[in-house]
Amino acid sequence: MKEMWRLTRPDAAAILEDPRVKRSLPRYVEIVKNRKQAKFVIAKSMAVDYDQNAPTETLWKVHGESLKEFYNYEQELDGGGSPDRVLGGERSFFDLKVDLARRVMSSCVFCVRRCEADRLSGERGYCRGGVEFSVSSTFPHHGEEPELVPSGTVFTCGCTITCIHCQNWGISQWREHGTPVKADKMADLVKSLRRQGCR
Repeated sequence: MKEMWRLTRPDAAAILEDPRVKRSLPRYVEIVKNRKQAKFVIAKSMAVDYDQNAPTETLWKVHGESLKEFYNYEQELDGGGSPDRVLGGERSFFDLKVDLARRVMSSCVFCVRRCEADRLSGERGYCRGGVEFSVSSTFPHHGEEPELVPSGTVFTCGCTITCIHCQNWGISQWREHGTPVKADKMADLVKSLRRQGCR
């Protein structure tokens, strides 16, 4: 069943060999074919020295400096280099991103509303989001552009934009409440979609 989409979407099955797609999305094609690592995997392997208790401004500075190193590291790995910055119990660039995300969530400014709700302590802002995701559904989607099919689709509840012609109004405006999902469970859902052949 995993490969059934190849019968219904032959365009999606062949698209990764299209020269235009290879030229415009080279890294994406290599990741889909498991020839290169996704950026989050690279970020987890890159050690970054920082003090978790440092002021947020300092951590953003460390992040900016590390981002330059990350791009160089990514190019090395993409060129066939071996991971020489592998962790040995140290914090990673990914850990730094998680620490910064937690700080943002304590006075949330993730969206344009910048409501500064303390989501970590249970306060709900304009989006009504908390620490957990509120998931409406997850499934392999076959109706996207061929480069993306099958796409691992995760519909989350809540949106701060309130478009008049929203096709997902029921979930975007909280008419449906979804299922609360913690970050580790969300990671498991995404891994499951990947095992099902989703790009």
